[in-house]
Amino acid sequence: TREMTEGDRDNSGELSSFLHLTGWRPLVLALIAGLAGAVGLFGALNAPAEFQARYVLNAQRVADDDFTPAQLDIFVEEIAQTAKFPQVELAVEDRTGLVNEEDYEITVNQSGSSLSLVDINVVAGDPVDAQTVAIETGIEALTITLNKVLGGHVAGANQISDSIIEVEATIDDLTEQAGFLNPSTAYDLKSQEVIQRRRDIANPPTRQETDADGNVTEVEIPYNGPSLEQLLAELNVLQPLDRAYKNEIAELDALNLRLADRNSDVGDANAALALVEIERESPLVISEVVTEETSRIAGLLTGLLLFAVPAALLVIFAFVIFDLLRKKPAEPTLRRAEDFTAAGVLEAQAQRALPEASVTPLVVVDEEEELAVSDSDVLNEEDEEEPDEDEPNGDDPKAKKRSKDGRWGRDASSKAG
Repeated sequence: TREMTEGDRDNSGELSSFLHLTGWRPLVLALIAGLAGAVGLFGALNAPAEFQARYVLNAQRVADDDFTPAQLDIFVEEIAQTAKFPQVELAVEDRTGLVNEEDYEITVNQSGSSLSLVDINVVAGDPVDAQTVAIETGIEALTITLNKVLGGHVAGANQISDSIIEVEATIDDLTEQAGFLNPSTAYDLKSQEVIQRRRDIANPPTRQETDADGNVTEVEIPYNGPSLEQLLAELNVLQPLDRAYKNEIAELDALNLRLADRNSDVGDANAALALVEIERESPLVISEVVTEETSRIAGLLTGLLLFAVPAALLVIFAFVIFDLLRKKPAEPTLRRAEDFTAAGVLEAQAQRALPEASVTPLVVVDEEEELAVSDSDVLNEEDEEEPDEDEPNGDDPKAKKRSKDGRWGRDASSKAG
């Protein structure tokens, strides 16, 4: 056996003992937690009704027509994130006089059903307030996002315009180097001169002259221009100018196309902002899904748990403190050792009884005389010492005779010798 205190025995793996919830204490815990939960339910039932307004913002109607799906996704995500900015909250407060987390609660997320939709959910004590906050939040978030987009388009257009100015300056410099002619035109003209000079060298030009006698003769026309070597040198100078000029012209054309696209984007952004400005009067981008009273189930559960759980924890804590302050002294107790069970089965087997004659006589030595008593006499004497309860206790002469016998139930002297 081993010693074990009563407290150890109570805490041997039982959750109720571990939480000090034995005896009548669970009833007290249930009573207090139930009363606290009833208070929470009563408070939730008496809370004023709340309304939820659900709106969707379709960004596809104000997005650029050239947006790819990835660009549209980024645009919609930017609108949803912008709706959570403090500046949007302040703008809504200035327009409606409602304060976030005091007069209403709002959630803005990108819709999971479509890339172009933004979900706006507002919960407020008045359905009109919920609708107003949803619309104003969507308008402000969309306005800020479109202004960012417009600013990016304008900045891009200005950058392209600056690039165009640089390219035009380069073209003017090339034209000046080409003799204030179009470098490509100058190069083409000089190429024609070289070709013509080579033709003249191969076949000099002639003219007909008539002498005094009236004879007509072919005379080579004298050449007074630059030599072929000079023409080739000028052509070599104009060739890189022509190449650079063509590159600059190609870049200028590309920049003009980009500028036209940017200007178109700027126009689209301005048109989208114009649509947003009239959204309150003519809804086109922001649409209402439903405005309904919110369910009270969540509020009831919150009220129940908000009061019942802390009350139960406080009661358990009080029980623990009480038991610690009034801890009983350890009382040693004895634990019964576990029963030992032997393996195997002992089976009784029948044995043949030995006849009385086969028993070796027992020799008893007395102080006065030696007596020989058989084992059968011993058995008879034991039977005589334990009378049967069913037999009457009358005067039996046979019994008296037996009592007068010696220690072994009969006269030992009769058996001696």
